[in-house]
Amino acid sequence: MNEFAEITTSNIRYNLIHLKHLIFEVTDACNLRCKYCAYADLYEGYDKRENLNFPFERAKLLINYLYEFWKEFVPKNAYYPLAISFYGGEPTLNISFIQKVISYLESLPPIGRKFIYGMTTNALLLDKYMDFLVEKDFNLLISLDGDEQGQSYRVDSQGHNSFKRVFRNIKILEDKYPDFFKNNVSFNSVIHNKNTASSAHQFIKTNFGKETKLSSLSPLGMRKDKQEEFYKTFRSVFSSIKETDNCEQLEQELFINNPQTYWVMDVIRKFSGNIVDDYTQLFVDQNKISGFPTATCLPFSKKMFVTVKGRILQCEKINHEFSFGTVDDEKVNLDLEHIVEQYNNYVFKYINQCKKCALGHRCSLCIYEVDTIHEPDTKCKSFVTQKELEKRISKQMEYLGKHPELYRRILNEVIIK
Repeated sequence: MNEFAEITTSNIRYNLIHLKHLIFEVTDACNLRCKYCAYADLYEGYDKRENLNFPFERAKLLINYLYEFWKEFVPKNAYYPLAISFYGGEPTLNISFIQKVISYLESLPPIGRKFIYGMTTNALLLDKYMDFLVEKDFNLLISLDGDEQGQSYRVDSQGHNSFKRVFRNIKILEDKYPDFFKNNVSFNSVIHNKNTASSAHQFIKTNFGKETKLSSLSPLGMRKDKQEEFYKTFRSVFSSIKETDNCEQLEQELFINNPQTYWVMDVIRKFSGNIVDDYTQLFVDQNKISGFPTATCLPFSKKMFVTVKGRILQCEKINHEFSFGTVDDEKVNLDLEHIVEQYNNYVFKYINQCKKCALGHRCSLCIYEVDTIHEPDTKCKSFVTQKELEKRISKQMEYLGKHPELYRRILNEVIIK
């Protein structure tokens, strides 16, 4: 097995220079009170919700800070895509912030960056702001759990189901801007005990002609005193698909939204030996290259997430205690040496287990998802013996053998990253 390496400040500088995705938590206010929201009663590990809005001047400080890094890499004869996303709460409740950020970004001297805007929204205010969102060519991810019954956990402050208002607004957008709707709108449906994978999928497909991304409730950050309530609400996407009468047909329709397909693709990507990230890997013996322990993203290698209170994290899914720094009213506080120390300390807690794990550098664990990370002898929940790994691969190959058309579809229709 090739060796494991620690990260350095050079890794972080590189990632800041080539940042792919910047996410602002626009507000922690929301016009819905979804029972299973990651910031609701079932969860902990986030800053208290106080109906705050992100101050534009802080966003400006952060953009200026990052802009100095971006100037170190100015592509010639091309544009480097940089996604700018707006997150909540419900981001449309602070639409003026979004407008100011975009206006400021577009006022900066060009440095080879193409800003691509995105937003996750519950669509309650979509009718008010769709003209602006279309003008700026936003990519919209709309949260909709299916029909009225499926949407019944997404309620307003009076406990009223949001379905009729959300459905109406989506239809207005589709009718007014059909091309935008076709190209820029996608859906996410949370599966729980009041809907199914089949019902959510069929509703979105029938009414909007689109696929929806199916997701289960996450146990990450779940409060221990809410476990019983959590599991009453929880329904696994995988089990929901398997329990469907027309399981085979549903799996084919879902394709990459089917967890089984994801697992097959994961085996192909990690163990087939036929997947490379870029052409240079064809000329290098990958077994001689050092890698990093676990699959925890290197800081800012994929994204930077900034909370409404100015905490800077590498992702919106991470407990707020693991922030790398802050942006306040005066400056951006990012100590690269501190980030390196914090990151290496956490991932190398598992190094002895990593060395014995059959997955090795093909790990899929983010260490920030380990509930026992602060315990001195914490166990890696993803540790796999060689025998267990062979059993997993065999299971996926058996499924692929029963569905040979799946391999052809993966080769022809999927970009594996």
